[in-house]
Amino acid sequence: MLPLNHIVEPIGLLLTWQPADERASNRTRRTVAEIRRDPETGVSVFRYLKDAADFEKATAAGFQGFPTFSIAEGESSRGVLDPFLRRLPPRARADFDRYLGQHRLPVPFDHSDFALLGYTGARLPSDGFGLVPVFPEGVSPCDVIVEVAGLRHVFKGDPSSIHPGDAVHFALDPENPVDSDAVAIMWQGQRLGFINRALRSAFVVWLRERTVSAHVERVNGKPERPLVFVRVSVR
Repeated sequence: MLPLNHIVEPIGLLLTWQPADERASNRTRRTVAEIRRDPETGVSVFRYLKDAADFEKATAAGFQGFPTFSIAEGESSRGVLDPFLRRLPPRARADFDRYLGQHRLPVPFDHSDFALLGYTGARLPSDGFGLVPVFPEGVSPCDVIVEVAGLRHVFKGDPSSIHPGDAVHFALDPENPVDSDAVAIMWQGQRLGFINRALRSAFVVWLRERTVSAHVERVNGKPERPLVFVRVSVR
């Protein structure tokens, strides 16, 4: 598959978490922390979003913090990216180009580690953590691949009927009983799922001020837990 054409340097990263136990009654992915990079010094600062409703709900669901950073501490600015980069293969490893290809990133990847973390998500199957990029407001052109959130609970059709290349579009969902600013992902007239809560604000701006096109990039996962990823182009 073709690599993403327009990689945008994020101005921040959001740390999300969901219970790793698939038997949990509520596996909603919550935003629990942020990493901001000082534009002048380049120093990255990590802090938990303790005052946010998502953090409270994540704690109620069993969240105990990211292993490297104590919830009791304030902001951290020493080696902030290191524990997240260890979740990725090193750039010098022989199979790094293949890893980039899996995420549809260009080879060579000439962008920062900040962008690498944002575009790959730095996810491991064992702990439920993931990173989401925060893009400059209204930025374009921009290409990004996003996972369809809530697929198992929202989509009423057969996931095997969804194929790479299928067109999708997005719709604001102000009547949504859970989130009034939800952004629905539509496929062949059916609601496929939603945009990750951490990316919603960017999508709302894009849908109002830019031209957004998208198609299914890949479908994988387990039969009982299919995963659908969508390639988004903002112009």
